[in-house]
Amino acid sequence: MSRPGPLCYVEIGATNVVRTAKFYNAVFGWEFADISATAYSTFGTGDGIGGGLYRTDKIKPGGGIIIYIAVDDITAALDRVTAAGGKMLVPKSEIPGTGWYGHFADPDGNHLGLFCLRTA
Repeated sequence: MSRPGPLCYVEIGATNVVRTAKFYNAVFGWEFADISATAYSTFGTGDGIGGGLYRTDKIKPGGGIIIYIAVDDITAALDRVTAAGGKMLVPKSEIPGTGWYGHFADPDGNHLGLFCLRTA
């Protein structure tokens, strides 16, 4: 392989695509191509990779893969998560010498992480 394969797209399952799109828009400001789509909606994250929400009948919480979303303030992001209908799983926790992280579940139980790089 000539170079590492970068992350390029993320798909997140949702039992209600409209509700889940509104959740991610409210918490992270992600822009959806069609926030009212019921089967699949693509989203952009600004400078980061984009992805899509796909309709599924059931979410299997956990699954062993955690996608981390970069934020400026873990505590504020977790507050937005709970205000928008998600659940905090791991509060702001320090990674010594590196930054902070936290985990949350979206309204369908998808487990995701937050990461904030130490800047000083």
